[in-house]
Amino acid sequence: MNEEREQWGSRLGFILASLGMAVGTGNIWRFPRMAGLHDGGSFLIAYLVANLMWALPLMMTEIAIGKRIRLGTVGSFRDFVGQKFAWFGAWCAFVSAAITFYYAVVFSWALRYFFMAVIGTFKPGLDSQALWVSTINNPVQGILWDLIAVAIAGIIIYKGVQGGLERTNKIMIPTLFISLIITAIWALSKPGAVLGLKYLFVPKWASLATPALWLNAFAQASWSTGAGWGEMLTYAVYTKENEDVAANSHMVIFGDMLGAMTGALAVLPLVFAFSPSEAAAIETLKSGNYGLTFIYLTKFFSNTPGGTLIASLFFLALSFAALSSLLPQTEVIVRNYIDAGYDRKKATILVSIAVFIFGIPSASSIKFLNNQDWVWGVALLVSGVMFAYAVYKFGVDRMRTELINPDSDIVVGKSYNIRIMLFPVLFTVLFGWWIWQSITWHPSDWWNPFLEDSVGTIVIQFAIAGLVFYLMNDKLAKWIKLKSAHGETRDRR
Repeated sequence: MNEEREQWGSRLGFILASLGMAVGTGNIWRFPRMAGLHDGGSFLIAYLVANLMWALPLMMTEIAIGKRIRLGTVGSFRDFVGQKFAWFGAWCAFVSAAITFYYAVVFSWALRYFFMAVIGTFKPGLDSQALWVSTINNPVQGILWDLIAVAIAGIIIYKGVQGGLERTNKIMIPTLFISLIITAIWALSKPGAVLGLKYLFVPKWASLATPALWLNAFAQASWSTGAGWGEMLTYAVYTKENEDVAANSHMVIFGDMLGAMTGALAVLPLVFAFSPSEAAAIETLKSGNYGLTFIYLTKFFSNTPGGTLIASLFFLALSFAALSSLLPQTEVIVRNYIDAGYDRKKATILVSIAVFIFGIPSASSIKFLNNQDWVWGVALLVSGVMFAYAVYKFGVDRMRTELINPDSDIVVGKSYNIRIMLFPVLFTVLFGWWIWQSITWHPSDWWNPFLEDSVGTIVIQFAIAGLVFYLMNDKLAKWIKLKSAHGETRDRR
């Protein structure tokens, strides 16, 4: 079966699209909150280490496999690891899909708040708490806005790699950064904002001995960059033959960190400027991602001169961050359908309809959305280990010398081998930490699968998805009609 392969129009287009994948809402609302709760400068050090240890080797691995195999996740695991591992690729695609179902809802929230800012809803005296409650407790409006969000993403993907993904990201990513920079400058102009700046950049060295700081830094790195999701593998399918794996990976990782830092510069100074004390600022940060962004920041914007304009820029940046991450998540699913013989347009329509339908529960209930975020956010760690296993099967040193270093301006040394070999340890520690957290939250019914953040709900949903894909492995392997760019399927048993 022959396929006219789509391709990025330029290296810049690939880099900007990859940056869009990495720079998401987590950079704007989760990173500032995590940095604030874990002693600022100390967290930055741990976050840098986490990116180098987890995200960067995964990013290089994904790009290398996608560039070599030229198939989506299911076909890549089938042809790169062996036919009996096609279900690994299905797991990665499903995790990305499950996140897409509720992430489109998050995009719709950002979009709604952007429009409210533009039309002047954010005025002095606004009850931001009541506004947020009305936003999440109106299922009809929630579903309508989710439909709009899914439609926007679908139209862009429908137009293809160059005409849709590349062109859109060339507009969105510069606009996103410019909007955040303007917001940061405005925030830093406020009295007391320098306290947030000092808190962010001055490390408390004793905090580096705190396990929670490191665990949260690794969690942030694993979620924020998108490494291990299958997204970079999918985007790499459309790269040129001589695309630089190592340099591109470094640029995306450090671009993502720059996005996180810009988000922190926009948010933390505001929180500290509007809080009477450092303790009060930390208390605000404990309100969670949604509370910080949609309640507290909205309140700050509403009661400050010039805040309406800045709110428009901030929520525009948040909308672009959400959309630029939603696109590759959706493309992961679409790519697998293309590999199965569907043309892009039909695949995009089918996937968009499914994303909307399966997103309805999250659009209708924030409890359901939080449950899915809890379960499939943790599942990303499993996906990362699956990619590490693919490297083990191929050969860690062979992966580095044959697939990463050729055509790369940056020569990757044996530190890559060490980091990949440490993945099972990192996974065990991180996964164990989440399980322990859940048990401490629910000491008497941690096993209850109907609690939104219990161990039981993770185990049940993981078991169902894993078992279904494992049993369907042979059908999945046959479902993918296209073959690897490097020959027929190889079954490494």
